[in-house]
Amino acid sequence: MATRALALTGFVLFVSVGAKAQDQRDETIGVEAAPLIEDMDPGHGSYAIQIGLYNHTDSPGDGNPFLDENLTVIEPIVIYDYDVSEKFGYGIELNYDLVSSASIDRLGDVPGTEESGASGDNYVGLDVSFRHRLDSGGLLAWHIGASTEYDYSSIGLGGNYTWQPEGTDSTVSFGVDAYQDSVDLILFNGLTAPDGTDDRTSFTLTANWNQILSPVSRFDMGLAVAQQNGFLATPYNAVVLEDPGLPANPLLDNNAMGIEAAETLPEDRTRVALYGTYRRQVSPKRAWELGGRLYGDSWGISSLTVEPRFIQEVGDGLILDLHYRFYQQSESKYFEETFLQAAPPQEFRTQDSDLADFNTNTLGFGLRWLDHAGGFFEFGLEYGVRSDNIDLFYGYLGWNRSF
Repeated sequence: MATRALALTGFVLFVSVGAKAQDQRDETIGVEAAPLIEDMDPGHGSYAIQIGLYNHTDSPGDGNPFLDENLTVIEPIVIYDYDVSEKFGYGIELNYDLVSSASIDRLGDVPGTEESGASGDNYVGLDVSFRHRLDSGGLLAWHIGASTEYDYSSIGLGGNYTWQPEGTDSTVSFGVDAYQDSVDLILFNGLTAPDGTDDRTSFTLTANWNQILSPVSRFDMGLAVAQQNGFLATPYNAVVLEDPGLPANPLLDNNAMGIEAAETLPEDRTRVALYGTYRRQVSPKRAWELGGRLYGDSWGISSLTVEPRFIQEVGDGLILDLHYRFYQQSESKYFEETFLQAAPPQEFRTQDSDLADFNTNTLGFGLRWLDHAGGFFEFGLEYGVRSDNIDLFYGYLGWNRSF
């Protein structure tokens, strides 16, 4: 359930419904390629296929030293989008994740246990979105979706309203998303917790402002606030209670002297993110962009993201996107590298490396070829170097066709 590595890497709060206009504008280098709110074209639409590969590696001692955290995710996505009329359109998105991790071998060595979502997983998600142009000229979009995997299921509903104030080169939008999840509590040792299952709710509000500043520049800014309640720990995560009087534990990656206990985290979490981008076209075939994000939550984590980008048309319809991303995160107040068995028990505790203090430097590029039939092919690669040595690789290949 925590392995949505491609679609949900980090804290993704951007509302996807109603994003058709933004996606189409970004197919070109300029900032005036299309109206701020895209017109609908009755009887026309598009379909797209993309496959992504995510992998991060973990050598002994990297990240959480007690666990082998190698992970690979293969994710194909299929999207169909259609304009029924000048005022109504819809989209369908189907995605599937094949997840594998080093825990497969680990749990396979424990007799009589179940394979949890941490060790091997098949995730399937379906989301259907609708958009309605109102008589006022604004765009109302909403979506409903569901997903399921071995030990986790979710249903979601959300909406977004976008309008362009009269006489301005800007759009303003507000969105809301809600998810209800059910979690099977399969623990780090492959056994099911006494409670069996638990629930989680997530509620997110977003506000976005998109402004064309001049014929060659634009600015986008957004604020997202999320509230989560329910079971927010990861069942298959454990903390190690170390004791020098115990023998080496062969179930731990570093054979530490200690025993494993369940991770415990609060049942509520508030998250806030402020993000924005500025793009400037410096010639008909060249532009640069600077993006950033500030984030903080009630678990004590704060982060900073800075992402410069350079876009260049390198051939007839061939666009190159070069980008760099710097990410710095502080650790959660519930994270500790060492827990002692003899110490007084703590109400909340985690050794999840994703809740630790780290930074990541990521370089990447994307190539998009706009064909003359109204579609495009795209290909991209990213490689990130993380300060705790859990380095990551991401690649994708996609095809989009308009009709």
